[in-house]
Amino acid sequence: MMSYTRTPISLADPFDLDAVKQHARVDGDHDDAAIAMMARAAAREIEAHAELALLHQLITLTVDATGQAIPLPCGPAASDAEVLVDGLALVNGLTGGRYPVLHLPDYTRGPVVVSYVAGFGPDAGSIPDDLALAIADQTARSYDLRGAEDGPQGLSVAASRIAARYRRVAV
Repeated sequence: MMSYTRTPISLADPFDLDAVKQHARVDGDHDDAAIAMMARAAAREIEAHAELALLHQLITLTVDATGQAIPLPCGPAASDAEVLVDGLALVNGLTGGRYPVLHLPDYTRGPVVVSYVAGFGPDAGSIPDDLALAIADQTARSYDLRGAEDGPQGLSVAASRIAARYRRVAV
């Protein structure tokens, strides 16, 4: 397991509040602040479960470089994303996509600090529809169960199934 930090680049919310409220069958704006808080929590939960970045984030990690292909912990990353290794730009060192892979030069040895941008885009409109639905469904579940101490824990069934499609298979 690799540890890494996420630094938000986009300060937008990763959801459309009106769409989330419609999914949760909430009329009016009396609970907007609570619903937005629950939707932010749902988005973070889905990101953690699927090891992805919904909106643009700077991912920073230290890896032991041995001149090989290193699977990066969080995607998606654009193929042309700038990758910094110990503060220096690495040209053509990234295979982007949902499961980005870092290709270090053969002469690189020892621990190096790697940083790159991951995420679907700068705002909620960039997030795939199924993940937007997962956020809305998890938020509706949290809203419906608010205050319940004996309700089931974890992601809703729909959110769990959707997020699972984005997870990397571990061997």
